[in-house]
Amino acid sequence: MRMKTNCHPCYSLCLDPARPLVSEFGSRRFRLTREDAHVVHVLHTNAGFLGESGPVGHADFCINGGQRQPGCKGHLMRISRCSHFMSSCYFAASVRRRLHIDAIPCDSSCPKQGRWGLRMDRRSVLLGNDIPDTARGMYCAQVDNEENCPFD
Repeated sequence: MRMKTNCHPCYSLCLDPARPLVSEFGSRRFRLTREDAHVVHVLHTNAGFLGESGPVGHADFCINGGQRQPGCKGHLMRISRCSHFMSSCYFAASVRRRLHIDAIPCDSSCPKQGRWGLRMDRRSVLLGNDIPDTARGMYCAQVDNEENCPFD
């Protein structure tokens, strides 16, 4: 039996899904997968440290390389915590239309190091409420501004 969240069963958006405690103490049934909902979209902002790395949902969005976010400063844990929580700030800003985040199809790994492996066989999507249910694969997005967010 898979543990479900209070999300709508047809659509799930996960903001930088947690990795360390799930990896250490949880079984695979507690991990987020694309089988958890009809459509699963994932934003990665601290992949490989506090967040899951690699593809998890039907469409995964690797923001600023997916690991460290601009504006997050201090020691490693502070940078990671801030980066992990920035997923909610970016999504909120995109829903409120304060940030226009265009996500471009890229190769299937997150976090991104160096070149992103951009793909031209799929269309870019705009992050926010209107992500198409048909979006599939990995997408990369660059957010140049340092979003003011309370998770520093």
